[in-house]
Amino acid sequence: NGTTYRFKVAAINAVGTGPASRVSNPTTPATVPGAPTIGHATFGGSGAAIVSWTAPGSTGGSAITGYVVTPYVGFFPLPSVAFNSTTTTQTVAGLTNGITYRFKVAAQNAVGTGPTSRTSNPVTPHA
Repeated sequence: NGTTYRFKVAAINAVGTGPASRVSNPTTPATVPGAPTIGHATFGGSGAAIVSWTAPGSTGGSAITGYVVTPYVGFFPLPSVAFNSTTTTQTVAGLTNGITYRFKVAAQNAVGTGPTSRTSNPVTPHA
């Protein structure tokens, strides 16, 4: 996936292999999307943060279908939250007030989940 290919075809029968066809047009099988560019994380209310990012420069040849946001406490990842939406700002709920979080985001397409963004700025939800 992600590599461009061209093809030639030759017929084979009992006598042998015939001449090859002309080279086909180039084609590139789809791959996972690139990494989004992280924006800002902000206070989103009690136990929540609002995380923003910019869509990746490459969709991998398949439309982006959603994003996965992973909260971190220090260097430790917590369970990811999947958003089946192409919106590039999402509210991550279920966080603990008084704990500082950072976030990474990855884009998804029909092939799979791409690499994560850099880490966001810290944000601490509160009541």
